[in-house]
Amino acid sequence: MSSTKGKTLYFNDKSMDYVTFGKGKQPLVIIPGLGDGVQTVKGMAQMLALTYREFAKVYKVYVLSRINELRENYTTRNMAADVAQAMDLLKLKSSAVMGISQGGMIAQWLAVDFPKKVERLILTVTTAKLNSFGRERITHWLELNQTDSYKELMLDIASHSYTTKSSRKIKYLYRIMGIFGRIKDKQRIDIQSVSCLKHDSLDFLEKINCPTLIIGAEKDDVLGVDGSLGLHQHIKDSQLTILPEYGHALYEQNKDFQKRVLVFLES
Repeated sequence: MSSTKGKTLYFNDKSMDYVTFGKGKQPLVIIPGLGDGVQTVKGMAQMLALTYREFAKVYKVYVLSRINELRENYTTRNMAADVAQAMDLLKLKSSAVMGISQGGMIAQWLAVDFPKKVERLILTVTTAKLNSFGRERITHWLELNQTDSYKELMLDIASHSYTTKSSRKIKYLYRIMGIFGRIKDKQRIDIQSVSCLKHDSLDFLEKINCPTLIIGAEKDDVLGVDGSLGLHQHIKDSQLTILPEYGHALYEQNKDFQKRVLVFLES
């Protein structure tokens, strides 16, 4: 049985929380989305191992948070350089890398700036540059965060990320998690939100040469589905899958999602 561990890496003047689990030998690096601004993966090892149990059967999975010392104007490209350093420390040479939402923005830069680190790339519900729809959504979250409206922020994130069937379940989950009214680090959400608003990798995507799978959600109510189509246009030989009936949180909700990724990784 594989062990599920939550740990912290230390490098230069930085620290990064990460979680690792899975029975496989080959590494799969997962870069989570903007929820990482609310809380890092610290203490979430069991929950993540459960969410990604299909991956865990085949891979040694590493879920990497952003560093704990985010500074003003820290970009998605800076965050990718941190992931590259973390991979060095973890002795991960060339890995399958999956980025989700903002994590997908970071994964794009990782593949552009550190091509040797990325053997295969999975970009999930993400974009090379926010459209007006995504810009509006994230600007609204930024405003809620700045006015300390945490409860509204959590509910807004949940209601736009999950298709209606399950948003009741999510509200319940957030209540249990007790995040309401106590976000550890308001600045962390600010910095990560601003990095999404400024993200623009369009002119660099042609540098991505590894096999790439792009997965979008037809009912993505956070970024819209255009971003996935745009990535597919600009990344040569990429594969595109748009999952119908699913929203931004399809990686948690869609039973087929992990199977599709595994088919791509093993092809």
